Amino acid sequence: MTSSARRRATGIGAVALLIVLVSTRYALRSRLEIAPVFGEWWQTAFGRDTGMPTGQDMVATVTPATQSRGVPGTAARAEVRLDPRRQQLVGVRTVAVSRQSLNKTIRSVGVVTYDETKLVDVNVKLDGWIEDLYVDYTGRLVEKGEPLFTLYSPALLTTQHEHVLALETRDELRASEDADARSYAERMVASGRDRLALWDLSPDQIAALETTRTPQRAMVFYSPANGHVISKRAMEGLHITAGESLYQVADLSTVWIEADVYERELPVVRVGATAGVTLDAYPGDRFSGQVVYIYPYVEERTRTVKVRFELPNADGLLKPGMYANVELAVSAGAGLTVPVDAVLDSGAEQVVFVSLGDGYFEPRAVRVGQHLGDVVEILDGLDEAEQVATAATFFLDSESQLRAALQGFETAPDVVGTTSGSRERVDVQFQSRPDPPASGSNEFEVTVRDPAGRPIGDAEVAVVFFMAAMPTMNMPAMRTETPLRHVADGVYRGTGDVMTPGRWDVSVQVTRAGALLGTTQLTVVAR
Repeated sequence: MTSSARRRATGIGAVALLIVLVSTRYALRSRLEIAPVFGEWWQTAFGRDTGMPTGQDMVATVTPATQSRGVPGTAARAEVRLDPRRQQLVGVRTVAVSRQSLNKTIRSVGVVTYDETKLVDVNVKLDGWIEDLYVDYTGRLVEKGEPLFTLYSPALLTTQHEHVLALETRDELRASEDADARSYAERMVASGRDRLALWDLSPDQIAALETTRTPQRAMVFYSPANGHVISKRAMEGLHITAGESLYQVADLSTVWIEADVYERELPVVRVGATAGVTLDAYPGDRFSGQVVYIYPYVEERTRTVKVRFELPNADGLLKPGMYANVELAVSAGAGLTVPVDAVLDSGAEQVVFVSLGDGYFEPRAVRVGQHLGDVVEILDGLDEAEQVATAATFFLDSESQLRAALQGFETAPDVVGTTSGSRERVDVQFQSRPDPPASGSNEFEVTVRDPAGRPIGDAEVAVVFFMAAMPTMNMPAMRTETPLRHVADGVYRGTGDVMTPGRWDVSVQVTRAGALLGTTQLTVVAR
């Protein structure tokens, strides 16, 4: 290899080494600043001001006195402040809590069934054989008093003969002077007549027997009701026993519909309520029914309760077995309501964000009632005309929980008990020199003013810098706290250290006599 070639190889190696060193430096720097890159979208949505030359980002103002405490085991939440521009950016909208009629339409599917109060079982009270069968197929429409069949029964024939004999004996004793004998004969006639009546012979049949004095070998039995034969066992020549079912007759002038209603909808269903019914068999037709019964138990597999509706069916259009669509319009009086998307339901608690004005949103636990379409009833936790957030509530909830987690302390019990209407909200402004802060020593300045703009000079002010752990870089969480002293006119200053470049969450805490007046949350990127 010539000397010139060796010089070229040496030069190329030097350039390659330089590239490796620069790349390594850039990679390390990128890893140190990974937190600001990861948080870029969040800062954009919740307060990143890309035109601010200081590099500081006022994300939200939080007052721990408004933290949502909910039930044990639920996430803590804190009050959030968003200026109008940021509300528009994330799509936050508000609506007033209103009092309105709690009307609801319950929709269900049911099946048309027989009206059980109009089902009749046809049987006889003695043994015998069917000879002539007049109603000989299932589905036949019969009328009350229409002949069904004739029955030969030895017991019935014997009783007829005995009754004829009693009649003849009574006639013979009418001229007798023995009053007891005449009375006994009358009792025997009455006893025979009652026995025949108890065996379901009609008054006309008994009268005919007493007139003709001729027993009938086979007696006709008649239908006891109007309706359709839905079950038939009777056949010519069939031997039957007392109580054996021969026909079942159903009157279809009214029918029932039994529909399944979810148990959560059951409290507003009342007996007597009117329902609209439609059927696929008659598109465009709408029938009207009434709730007549609510079953006293819940189906375990479906978690539903059967509700019975009664419908008139004079024209016979509604046939048992048909599927029916039921709409039940119910009213539960009047109450406070908010849109469904205003309520965040974690299962353990339900939370809404109440607008307090000036961009402040307070998380508040509520107790909900019935879900009525696109609104939900509020039983407790809100007052009429209060404004609640109805869009981007998940963003508000995430920011609220984040702000509460970054406070790093528990609010004093006396402050937690303060209501949102009685607390003092303070204005807290933060600055650092240099701006943005640099790694190492920095001077911090905080200005504190009351709602009227007057300076507050008797408070204790501390600035907390916090950076979350980065396990992939083997970096633990870092936290520093710098107390500031009052200088003049509500201005507090102090010197503190920023341990490393990168994204820091900064919390400015303002207290007085152990009670927290307020805190401001910032996100800064130290260089």
